[in-house]
Amino acid sequence: MRALKLIFLVFISFNSFAQKKDVIVEIFDLKEQVKKLQMENEKLSTELIHSNSKNENRILDLGVKLENLQFEFNVLKRLVEQYRNGENIPNSTPLGNKSSYPDEGVNEKSDAKAPSYSQCSATTKKGTRCSRSARSNGLCWQHGG
Repeated sequence: MRALKLIFLVFISFNSFAQKKDVIVEIFDLKEQVKKLQMENEKLSTELIHSNSKNENRILDLGVKLENLQFEFNVLKRLVEQYRNGENIPNSTPLGNKSSYPDEGVNEKSDAKAPSYSQCSATTKKGTRCSRSARSNGLCWQHGG
């Protein structure tokens, strides 16, 4: 009976030792997985930071473009108003150069006699001057004369 108990104890201790070894191996594997996940997390964090800064720069660029478009829209709106009022407008107004535009709210009507028009003073889609004959307001039939 003692021998049987001894064999049983040896078997249990051997089984316990094997289980401890399996647990140690499993802990080691889990630690390796944790290291891999931490490295992947760092990589993704770096990519996210880079992506965020890239998007912030794009947002700033789009904001600047939006401001420029709003400015150009206001200039074009003023030019349309001046055409409607029959004011003499220069042939070409380069967009993008803010210093060449009339100031907002300034009306530049002159008291001098209006020049006689023989050619329409409007600008075509191509940016060239219209070649049609002008009426009394300086514009042809197509551009509002």
